[in-house]
Amino acid sequence: MRIASLLVRVRPEHVASTTQAIACIAGASLHGLTPDGSRLVVLVEDGEGYAVADSILAVSTAPGVLGTTLAYEYGDDDITPADLAGAFARSRAKQTQEETRT
Repeated sequence: MRIASLLVRVRPEHVASTTQAIACIAGASLHGLTPDGSRLVVLVEDGEGYAVADSILAVSTAPGVLGTTLAYEYGDDDITPADLAGAFARSRAKQTQEETRT
């Protein structure tokens, strides 16, 4: 499994069309944007038939994108999405228990 987080600079006047274009890229998902619409946070994951590098390149060349910065990258061939989902659920449950104690 490989994942990457990108900070994508876009033209604010093109943010709607750019986010639509990114939504069509395999493995890419929008996770946030600045109030002025000039920067997007995009998560990229690998999957069957495509690689993270392919998706990063596609995001970088999407219409309206001015620049892309790799903010985070993780790769582990032994971890599956189910492993990550289980670890996330355990971490969330522990956090909830700690919050209820205080």
